[in-house]
Amino acid sequence: MISAANARLWLSIDDHLTPIEPGSNQWRLFHHLPAPLLVPFGLITLICDTTSRVFSGMLSALWADSRDPKKDFGAVCDDSRKWKQLNTDEVVFDKDFLFGTATCTFQDSGALNSPDSQWAKWEEKKVAKDNRSGKSANLFELYKTKKGREQIIDRLQKLGCNSYRFNIEWAHIEPKKGHYDEKNLQVYVGLCKALKKDGIEPMVTLHHFSEPQWFHDLGSFEKEENIKHFVDFCKKVYPVLTQNYWIRPLVKYICTINEPGVEAFSRYVRGAFSPGYYMRFNRAGRFLKGMLKAHCAAYTALKEMNLNIQIGIVHQRLKMETVNPLIRPIVHVINRLVNETLLNFFKTGVFSYKIPLFSHIREEGLNPKTDFVGLQYYARPVIGMFGPSSYFEPMTQMPMREDPEGLYEAILEAHDAFKVPIMITENGVSTHNPKQRKRYYSRALYAASRAANVIGLKNLCGYFAWSFCDNAEWDMGMHPQAFGAYSLQEDGTLSPEPKKGMEAFTRVAQAV
Repeated sequence: MISAANARLWLSIDDHLTPIEPGSNQWRLFHHLPAPLLVPFGLITLICDTTSRVFSGMLSALWADSRDPKKDFGAVCDDSRKWKQLNTDEVVFDKDFLFGTATCTFQDSGALNSPDSQWAKWEEKKVAKDNRSGKSANLFELYKTKKGREQIIDRLQKLGCNSYRFNIEWAHIEPKKGHYDEKNLQVYVGLCKALKKDGIEPMVTLHHFSEPQWFHDLGSFEKEENIKHFVDFCKKVYPVLTQNYWIRPLVKYICTINEPGVEAFSRYVRGAFSPGYYMRFNRAGRFLKGMLKAHCAAYTALKEMNLNIQIGIVHQRLKMETVNPLIRPIVHVINRLVNETLLNFFKTGVFSYKIPLFSHIREEGLNPKTDFVGLQYYARPVIGMFGPSSYFEPMTQMPMREDPEGLYEAILEAHDAFKVPIMITENGVSTHNPKQRKRYYSRALYAASRAANVIGLKNLCGYFAWSFCDNAEWDMGMHPQAFGAYSLQEDGTLSPEPKKGMEAFTRVAQAV
């Protein structure tokens, strides 16, 4: 009750501190005046709520929650120590379930293979020279030859995969505005045909954080007049990717845009992605709205070309928690940007973005549609007094806490917002510890299975481990991240066998 009252009070304060919507006739004084009057009450409830949480945490350390995790998985989400009461081998998915690994071309092939991407230039500013992507795992070169494609397929089959998610690097196809590289496009087509021939379903993403430098220079999705360039690119590759192959579409599943909320945050608030701005919440909102409208425009244009293809958008559920009451309002604002605005957009059809003191952007009548949602989840990050922290769980290399149980909450939340089938397009753990990798995958797959039982087995359609192999992790560089199912050998080539700990994934994948 205290927590709910505190949340309602601060939500009201947020609303009164948010700039008036452009075009509104409301008097500015009357809009903002209640905020300073409510702040003292907000501080009182915040202190009470924090005190309540502290005592609750102390009590939970002494007396275990009485809920049975076999009946109520929410008990595990609240207290990870309850994993000990569960048998994670009890996992059931639908017979048509897709099991795969995911990757991204700039990350797995590096700046040297994508010199026309904005990331090639940005990496020089952001990443230490000895940690840059270079050729990374050089997968794009493997895609070009029969022998190289066989390597990819061999590694997928050893994991038991029946699907493979990757992206079409836009800068490979349109390195200069209006100039298309047909040869590079056919490299991706050749990969899709090889995968399909061996019974592996390709899933393609059209924008995965990387874009041509020329598009970036125009202002990317922050300027809505640029959306047409993305749609033109989509229309260029779509008929080639979805051509008939053995009487069926070559590519059945296409994701338009990867993690719009995270990219808006990383470009304009965190300063980690180019153009590298900090705390520019209004620009982040404009960029997020542009990306969502680009998805809508691409979805409409592509469906007019071929109705039989499943087109989705990819959302990362990144919902932060904090044990520091002083930064709780800031965490709340970040969660609104990276998570809640997009979910509400697909729930209501209205883009409504409110950031106290900084931004108020609203647009109605957008009618968003998607055939499925690609859900990506790693953890519910805990922000402590001095940065990333944890409750009871070990930390990972990201650094985030080990939190596979949160995938259950993420699936239920996404299903409620989108009301369409869900593909878990990324989930994994960055670790050098095989025991932690095995534990994470066995628990994450169990959590996904429990969520499927709630939303219906048909509504959870796939699980893709991130990532296929160790690669560059954007501004963090090549090391020390270790998400890959396969490591890289000293000469940069793929290891012949999966990493130890991946057997937890392989066991379930091979059983489907």
